[in-house]
Amino acid sequence: MKRLDGKVAIITGSTLGLGKAAALIFAREGAKVVTCDRGRSPENAQKLLKAAEGLSGEIVYKRCDVMNQDDIVALCDFTKKKYGRVDVMVNNAIIENPGGKIEDVNLRDWEETIFCHMTAPLLFCKEVIPSMVKQGGGNIINVASHTGLVGGESISSYGPAKAGMINLTKNLAVTYGMQGIRANILTPARMLTEKKFTMLNNNPAEYRRQAVFYPLGSPSTPEQVADTMLFLASDESAAITGHNLIADRGVTAQDPMVCGKRSENSVRATLQNQGITAWINGEE
Repeated sequence: MKRLDGKVAIITGSTLGLGKAAALIFAREGAKVVTCDRGRSPENAQKLLKAAEGLSGEIVYKRCDVMNQDDIVALCDFTKKKYGRVDVMVNNAIIENPGGKIEDVNLRDWEETIFCHMTAPLLFCKEVIPSMVKQGGGNIINVASHTGLVGGESISSYGPAKAGMINLTKNLAVTYGMQGIRANILTPARMLTEKKFTMLNNNPAEYRRQAVFYPLGSPSTPEQVADTMLFLASDESAAITGHNLIADRGVTAQDPMVCGKRSENSVRATLQNQGITAWINGEE
């Protein structure tokens, strides 16, 4: 028996990066997964659906702009009509807008960032929770960021939005636990997505510079974080709700001063031990 057999999941922002990896892993474990994005690059959805062929579960795609409440309602209605239930709701969509310094914040950018990372998850939960209550339970996973846990220079919009998401999730856990609904946060740091992999592959020195900040020697891959998400989505985490599961390769666990003492040679050794050779001997 697969870990998500019979489960129906919605994953937002799910044709690239972590969302794509999670959709494929969920489907591999037997789930029926409704994926979505804004539809600006149809080829991404096509590649996802192609990659899902032959998996135990299934993946369907529907365009949804999470900045639009009507789209959110339509996606949830589509899922409930097609499958009759929603077991797992994953709010993963992001808008890449750090915000800059406080004095430079554009109010429109601020509002869009808050909407994407707090209001949209709230609206999705508003749509799926009644169904979850009716069916006897459900599972909400909100994807935050390490920037929501610590202060950072020039992330005056994104960090606060993710911090708000963390608190929203705890409120969901407390409010709906007696109805059988679990709500947890998954908090990664920067991940080695295809886009970032390509960028760093062209600049090995920059990769080694960034790797110093990770006690495990390198950023997570989307697949590694998606495996952690699978745990939260499965019955293996039945005792866990209101929890912030930090999957950041140790970034937020350390004394910042340690980073300055972690030499490039130690990073090279760690990468070598992990079998990661692409950036070990790159030219400056």
